[in-house]
Amino acid sequence: MSRWTAGLMAASLILAAGPALAWREPGHETIALIAYKHLTPPAKARVEALLASDHDTLTKPDIASRATWADAWRVTHRETAAWHFNDMDIDHPDLAAACFGFPAMPPGHVASEGPADDCAANKIAQFAQELRDPATPQAERLLALKFVLHLVGDMHQPLHGSDHQDKGGNCVALAPSPDGKVKTLHAYWDLTPVEAIGGTPAQMADKLHAQITGGELDAWVKGDPKTWAQEVFLIGKTDAYNLPVKPTCAAPGAVALSPYYQAQATSDAAHQIKVAGIRLAAVLNAALGF
Repeated sequence: MSRWTAGLMAASLILAAGPALAWREPGHETIALIAYKHLTPPAKARVEALLASDHDTLTKPDIASRATWADAWRVTHRETAAWHFNDMDIDHPDLAAACFGFPAMPPGHVASEGPADDCAANKIAQFAQELRDPATPQAERLLALKFVLHLVGDMHQPLHGSDHQDKGGNCVALAPSPDGKVKTLHAYWDLTPVEAIGGTPAQMADKLHAQITGGELDAWVKGDPKTWAQEVFLIGKTDAYNLPVKPTCAAPGAVALSPYYQAQATSDAAHQIKVAGIRLAAVLNAALGF
């Protein structure tokens, strides 16, 4: 399912900004590095063994780089594009509709084979199950790990969990651009609030990890990808779409982001990266920590 905008004006915005890539590389790498700090010894050993056995050259082989792999894979495997999102309409939220009814894997098939019409919450559950199953073929286990590393991060970007007939903010132009680089609302949430945290992914991981309390650890690991998707949707609805006007792909337009909006976005990005890191570790520990 394409995330490109409809119409000439919207299409030009996307071509300028590039495809929707939640958090871009720094955010995904930071999430993976936070998760790595919370892997149990058995899970860590199995993750490292899988990564060491993988000779894919799309990204570097370390856990942080592999967390960006699914975006590189998507360039030539557009059938996986919808798996990166749980986009619920802010006016009529329906996770089942956003997830195409949570399709089951056809008998005899593996999760990486589709179907194309699926969502992040459902694919995370399927790939995690494959990691748990010792009968999963090695090639599929590698794909499952790399998708889990990425999709847990993706689903915590608020504009990968909410929508207003605007392709997750891709039809919303920014005028002016807050940093002179990002041109759409989606691109802004992918990158600018993460850069505002400051530092390299390793530095951001250390900084953000130091802020996490024991109570937050206990709270964040509760639930499952479906309940997490509902949480992300609310942040998208209340914060990401807290705009003076809400353009759609049918009626594209531009907005200016206030200083308050940008401060809230930076706070949300920091929070969501921390939550995603802890939940990624929880998924991997449940799948590989035996």
